[in-house]
Amino acid sequence: MQSPLLNRMLMVVGDGMRVIKFLLSFVACIIVFVTVAFLGVYFFFARDLPDIKTLEDYRPPVISEVFADDGTKIAEFWTECRIFIPYEKIPRKVVEAFVDAEDSRFFEHKGVDMRSIARAFVANLQAGEIKQGGSTITQQITRSLLLSRERKVSRKVKEAILATRLERYLDKETILTLYLNQIYLGNRAYGVVAAARNYFKKPLSELTLGQTALLAGMPTAPTNFSPINNPAEARARQQHVLGRMVEEGHITEEEAARAAEEKFEIYIAGTDKEFDDPDAAYFSEHVRRLVKEKYGDEFLYHRGLKIYTTVNVKMQRDAARAVRLGLESLDRRKGWRGPLEHVPESQVAAKAREIAREIESQDTVIRWPARNLAEARVAKIKPGSSYSAVVTGFSGQDALIQAGETQGAIPHSGYMWARPYSKFSFGADNYNYVSDPHRIFKVGDVVTVRLKDDGAFELYQEPELQSALVAMDPRTGYIKAMMGGYDFARSEFNRATQALRQPGSSFKPFAYSAALDKGYTYNTTIVDEPVAYKVGRTDVWSPKNYGGKFNGPTPFMNAIKFSRNIPTVKIVYDIGTHYLAAYQRKMGITTQIDKYLSMALGANAVYLLEMVQAYSMFDNGGERIRAVAITRIEDNKGNVIESIHAPKTEIAETDAPLASSENDRRAFAADRPKIDPGELNAELFEEAERTTERDGLSLTDLEIKTLYGSEIPKGHVITPQTAYLMTRLLKGVVDGGTGTRILALGKPAAGKTGTTNDETDAWFIGFVPDLSAGVWVGYDEIRKIAPGATGGSIAAPIFLEFMKNATEGWAAKEFKPPENFPGGDIATLAGGSALFGSRPGIEEMMMRGGSDRAGEFFEEDFEQYGGDSETGGHGDL
Repeated sequence: MQSPLLNRMLMVVGDGMRVIKFLLSFVACIIVFVTVAFLGVYFFFARDLPDIKTLEDYRPPVISEVFADDGTKIAEFWTECRIFIPYEKIPRKVVEAFVDAEDSRFFEHKGVDMRSIARAFVANLQAGEIKQGGSTITQQITRSLLLSRERKVSRKVKEAILATRLERYLDKETILTLYLNQIYLGNRAYGVVAAARNYFKKPLSELTLGQTALLAGMPTAPTNFSPINNPAEARARQQHVLGRMVEEGHITEEEAARAAEEKFEIYIAGTDKEFDDPDAAYFSEHVRRLVKEKYGDEFLYHRGLKIYTTVNVKMQRDAARAVRLGLESLDRRKGWRGPLEHVPESQVAAKAREIAREIESQDTVIRWPARNLAEARVAKIKPGSSYSAVVTGFSGQDALIQAGETQGAIPHSGYMWARPYSKFSFGADNYNYVSDPHRIFKVGDVVTVRLKDDGAFELYQEPELQSALVAMDPRTGYIKAMMGGYDFARSEFNRATQALRQPGSSFKPFAYSAALDKGYTYNTTIVDEPVAYKVGRTDVWSPKNYGGKFNGPTPFMNAIKFSRNIPTVKIVYDIGTHYLAAYQRKMGITTQIDKYLSMALGANAVYLLEMVQAYSMFDNGGERIRAVAITRIEDNKGNVIESIHAPKTEIAETDAPLASSENDRRAFAADRPKIDPGELNAELFEEAERTTERDGLSLTDLEIKTLYGSEIPKGHVITPQTAYLMTRLLKGVVDGGTGTRILALGKPAAGKTGTTNDETDAWFIGFVPDLSAGVWVGYDEIRKIAPGATGGSIAAPIFLEFMKNATEGWAAKEFKPPENFPGGDIATLAGGSALFGSRPGIEEMMMRGGSDRAGEFFEEDFEQYGGDSETGGHGDL
């Protein structure tokens, strides 16, 4: 029999077992609940998270780069300035600095470091505020790469999940590659390579220890710890990084001390355009527009493209120099427009301080080390740049000035050109108009000055005139240089590709080339005398020669040599405006063509780029080319996206809608006897089918055979014979006509001047055997340049300056006739597309003054126009 004591003990044990069972069951339930909750939370937050399993999955926005024909980088395009670098190319000291500063246990933890979290928690409790973070480098990657920076528990959970995922899939080196390429470091820089470039204008491999430590101190708060915004905080962070590197044994205390005292300059980065070669800025923008139009913004700004172009760096520098010097010379010849403003002498010091602030915002560097922002920021006046300055006094012939904090003087040579401004005339270049500075300056005048390379200042004013220049390889169509204006920083409008301007007499070569192909020869005589054409029902148009004089009977070759207007209008009246319009189209002119007689004198607006392209086809024997700016595009892994090997086989498209349907082609051929396809150049005729309907052209069968006949070799737009005859004519313009300024080149050259009504536009387009170029000069608005401002006097000098430098060292080459060029007297040859030789009807009609169109060739043409004999069937002019 059990004792009461034993029973009580057994009862107690039983109760204890029940409690233990309960507690075990409770703990088990808690574990199950926590596990289920954890899994629920995990899957809830992990379900939509992005996935990176390899470095191939990492596709951040990376800058696209543009290269010249020799591989020189000239531009870049980006929204995030990031330059990717693989791990093996990152300097060891850079890796150590960032790891020591941000995550010293990076190579030990698995994505989340509980020790760091605990340490940060204690430090923040002691400080009573958030002073430290416990995020690892892996967590920072997930935050910047895959998540947002919002301060929520949900984000921290996602951050931890992704960090462990990254550690599972990627090795430590790959994670560091992501981190050092992804992080934002202020000053528009994403990643360490861009930061080295933007802050120090150095490659990453050339950074000093002090510069490396400065960058490594920024990831936590790139704005607050930026030396540009907060030098004191940035210096403290730099010293913290150096201290951490000492603690981790990566550098010595002596090395840290030397790094902390390093002196260097820090630069303030601008937008992507500020990293472009300023001389090539217009060309780079042209390339940007082409790529954007074809592939879109995402492709252009984020894919890290390598865009290889046709531009030649030396020629581009020559073009920039020629345009700038030419416009500045023209502007000085018009005189000085006076000071920007005037302040009383008592306010000169205050004005100088105001100008100093303006200059500081324009050209500022940070001098490191510095204790505060005022001490750090330094405005540096750079040679070649212009600045406002205030006149402070005089010393002999010098005008004393102060540009910000810089004091200097404008010597006599820097202001002697400054005669009173005249909008109506040009003065002499480099002439001594002013010897006494008191005549034009007063103390307190605010003027614009430019610092020269020799340290002296010169009086400066930005030209009001604008200019454009395009240079092209005539064999390939490759654009070698492009200037769209005086200064891209002040105006991004590209006058070479976007400005529609009347070409004046520079259009005439198309009319003369078209005439050669209709049977004209050098010897064809046109009477240069007053003439009137009835336009419409009641109006009469009487073209005039420049200068108002008439020369009587004029040989065809002299008519273009001396740019006579009346003979040119007579020629166009004879050959027909519809035929001439078709001729323009096949020469690559895509702009609107109004088929009036005034088109003979360049009344239809054109683009400079297309004019140079067309002239190039005289230079290259009539071969079809199109202007090419890009030769190859690669993605950031080197895959070729686009490559141009044979641009001459491609047909230039116009911006206007083209008629290409079967019905359009039938309409084009309607009401005409069918032409044997064997009589046509198929390539040229195919394009004619697509453009003639749109332009509303009416062409005879003979004209179609002349324009697109099989006499024109494949890959050509005109025959080599026509091209050579035109080259000889344009060489005559240079040798003894309106383009004689170009003789100073000292090499055989051909070209044509152009001046529009009221001297609003001035042109010169020409070529040597291996280079074509064109220049336009004028105001952006349509207004008179000045009396006597012709293409020969103001555009040709810019062309000459460019060609002299671009072809320096080139051997002089003569223009050679093509193979199988006919022997005998060249003056009796018509164009290679002429279906018969010289016509007596031409001579008879021209001697009569063009009262009606003569010649069997044109009787059929005239009938199909359905016009009357007084207007030549061309309708209203």
